[in-house]
Amino acid sequence: MTTEFKKNHAEVCEAWRLLGAVNRAPYIEAAIPKLALLTGDANKARRLFTHLLNQAPMLDATERMVGATGESNDLYLTARGKTMVIGGDSARTMAVLGQLVAALLTGNEVILHWPSQDEMCVAAANALYETGISDDVISIANDSQTITLLYIDRLAQVAIAGSPSDIQTISQGLANTDGILTQVIAVTDMEGLSEMLTPDYLHRFVTERVRTINTTAIGGNASLLELGT
Repeated sequence: MTTEFKKNHAEVCEAWRLLGAVNRAPYIEAAIPKLALLTGDANKARRLFTHLLNQAPMLDATERMVGATGESNDLYLTARGKTMVIGGDSARTMAVLGQLVAALLTGNEVILHWPSQDEMCVAAANALYETGISDDVISIANDSQTITLLYIDRLAQVAIAGSPSDIQTISQGLANTDGILTQVIAVTDMEGLSEMLTPDYLHRFVTERVRTINTTAIGGNASLLELGT
């Protein structure tokens, strides 16, 4: 992975976000065989990763909302932004990689940080690079202290796999940072991975936005024309 400054970094990450979950899923799916082998239980890992990828259409769904006459309002989901995936001291590989898959599927730029498992991080990142995912979208930051990384500019969320004490330590560190509010997405069930199986798990990696179009200004709304008949 190159370490030189990338002038088009923001553009590449924005293109990944705009790609849509359904179109991002095949890239991640292609890496599943290699990612699963890193976990020690490939069959269970494949089931988990496939479960997450199968929710891609839901992430791309748009809901038409009732709005003022002469405009359309569409509610949709989009990536929150820069996301750090952290493995705590008691974390297991499957939990960390599950968080990684979720963060990528939802369109976020991801920074992977698990210093005690540096080789695994490199192997996971390489498996994803091989499918065509840019190293602008996913990078590894194991050469810095965790508490230092929490001060990264515009860090939108931190996905942690570990013990409750790991979660508390990271949360307290984030509370001392300035800037935007950084969300914590925690997975503590290393055996059952129950947090990842909840209906709203992937929603924690995204935010809601509304697209409003003035339909009158661009040629009129058929329902408005009906009012005069």
